[in-house]
Amino acid sequence: MKQNRTRSILLVLLLVACGLTGSAQTGTGRIRGAVTSPDGPVVAAPVHAKHQSSGRIFSATSTNSGQFALDLPVGIYDVSVPEIGLATAPFIRKNVAVEAGQTTSLNIALVKGNHGVIGDDNAYLTIRKKYLNVRGAAPRLVDGRPDLSGVWNANVDPSPEAPALLPWANDVWKNRLSTALRDHPDGFCLPGDPTPTIALFYKLVQANGLLVLLFEHEPHYRQIFLDGRAHTAQADPTWMGHSVGKWDGDTLVVDTIGFNDKSWLIFATGLPHTEMLHMIERYRRPDLGHLQVDLRLEDPGAFIKPVERHMTWQLAPGEEILEDICTENNKFPEYAGIK
Repeated sequence: MKQNRTRSILLVLLLVACGLTGSAQTGTGRIRGAVTSPDGPVVAAPVHAKHQSSGRIFSATSTNSGQFALDLPVGIYDVSVPEIGLATAPFIRKNVAVEAGQTTSLNIALVKGNHGVIGDDNAYLTIRKKYLNVRGAAPRLVDGRPDLSGVWNANVDPSPEAPALLPWANDVWKNRLSTALRDHPDGFCLPGDPTPTIALFYKLVQANGLLVLLFEHEPHYRQIFLDGRAHTAQADPTWMGHSVGKWDGDTLVVDTIGFNDKSWLIFATGLPHTEMLHMIERYRRPDLGHLQVDLRLEDPGAFIKPVERHMTWQLAPGEEILEDICTENNKFPEYAGIK
């Protein structure tokens, strides 16, 4: 009896010890600091902290003076600010420690991303929060489907996973990065990226049986057939591929195949691919002011596993896309030192 009581006491002490050990790993801390751009404080920069162990993402937006604060569970984080339009380059600081009851200071200095190119209006709108308070229910067409139409201020995935590429594709990708993407098709007025991942304006025009995407880079449009047709059989591969869409509840699922292998995927990332590329997009409008865009890229000829991106675009109802003539005064070859 005494032996059993002793074992019980030891068990209780062990449980208490484990509890104390566990509690030492819990609690919250804070990351705070200021975001500045090359031209001064950034008014509305999204700041994201990704918990390394769980993958959970915490987000905040800096104030008018550039200040931000994130209250976080104890752990190690990767803190990032995505590119804002083309005005700033993305920022990331890895292995930021958050300790219980402590404040970690982190000031974020963004650098220019577009080398002073004028007309980057969507970045200005993001920074100034012009359309932050666009509210209301998502509009619907006469058939009851959500209407995705509008001018959308696109952004990038706040915490993208690194792509897993086959050896040949990884070698090509590393070479592109080592030369600062100097041979990017966009620089030579060719279609550069069929994915909806460029932080520019996109204009969606939805009609009966068709969704058209208009944008400010070559070839300036994509068309998605919503009339129930199948993919074109044995069609010549193209830059934008062949897109058909169908509704899954209130989500439009777009399936695209028939690509050539000349484009560089996800714009500044510059990923190579083959003609086996298969692109799946999911568009969902949860309310008037936002469009959720999920992207999945499959290519067994280039990727070890699919590449994904997840974005939330903001409606910009007072804006329009601009005319863009690439061959008119194209300075890229000169800037890149290409003759």
